[in-house]
Amino acid sequence: MNTSLRTISRIGLAGLALIALAQCTKASSEEGAKSGDLKTSDVDSGCYQDGPNCLPPLDYIDEDGTIWTPETLKGKVVVINFWATWCAPCKHEIPDLARVYRKYKDKGVVMLGLMTDRVNDAKLKAFSEKYGLDYPVVRVDQTLSEAFGQPRNLPTNFVYSRTGHLVFDSPGAITAGALEREIKGLL
Repeated sequence: MNTSLRTISRIGLAGLALIALAQCTKASSEEGAKSGDLKTSDVDSGCYQDGPNCLPPLDYIDEDGTIWTPETLKGKVVVINFWATWCAPCKHEIPDLARVYRKYKDKGVVMLGLMTDRVNDAKLKAFSEKYGLDYPVVRVDQTLSEAFGQPRNLPTNFVYSRTGHLVFDSPGAITAGALEREIKGLL
């Protein structure tokens, strides 16, 4: 009897393992699609609605009070950077992002730094001065976080084409050179 129960338990565990593997494979393939595996016809058609491969159609209000609406972002290459003031890789990445921003901001590129931590205005100003952060900063709320799939790693970067399609997403810091390669291909 014990042998039968062990056999049934092993079969049940093997079945659960197969189900778990199938779910991981499904999630992995969906993530791959999110990471920019887009067909040319998708890019040509525009991406001006809500969807996993589209720039979330929200209003982004930066610290200066500028409202970045879906209409103002339409036709622009949009770089979204999730970061926090306490994040060491973010501190390392921000000067590179700022250099790229200054180089391309007049060429149809918008960069928005989505700050995930809660610091007061004086601390944000001091941080910005210390690290050369001169691109628009948007304070993240629950809606913004959910719209981008609640990024778990900081920094996390997203790059959207002029048609609003996601063409690059990456947890972890990005170098100026890598970001420029992504942007140049979209201009």
